[in-house]
Amino acid sequence: AIFAMRSDPKVMRFIREPQNRTESVNWLKLVSSRWKTEKIGFCAIIEKQTKKLIGWCGIWRLEETRELEVGYAIAKQYWGNGFATEAAIRFLEYSFEHLKPERIVAVARPENAASRRVMEKLGMSFVKTGSFYEQTLVQYALTREEFSTQRRRVAKDANDF
Repeated sequence: AIFAMRSDPKVMRFIREPQNRTESVNWLKLVSSRWKTEKIGFCAIIEKQTKKLIGWCGIWRLEETRELEVGYAIAKQYWGNGFATEAAIRFLEYSFEHLKPERIVAVARPENAASRRVMEKLGMSFVKTGSFYEQTLVQYALTREEFSTQRRRVAKDANDF
């Protein structure tokens, strides 16, 4: 399933070139090694009802700054259902609690409206357009304090309901 997504031009068009099986296996090995050494990486997103792998999400280090970056990809048939946002929230919670950064960033191609919407739903704010991963990308960020404030507001709203 990972290979099917990483070789799909529609899924990969805003990430990088589609990958062949060897490149996908090498990516999985890299992700596995980062979990062991840094406690960062990507996890599968599994749809609850069907138990199908529908994407991946996780925390990585942005190459240019070494800051923690949240990233995600969803299989095209599951786009628009909030899966990326839901998974990214869990990784933000994990990261702020266990890795303790002052902020977490995300990057996307300027024309990737869906990813930018996810970043905004996460409470991230636009920082700049710059060169990341040898591409021109927009960068968004969320500070620990902003995330904590959001969590308190959501909890209060739920209690008021």
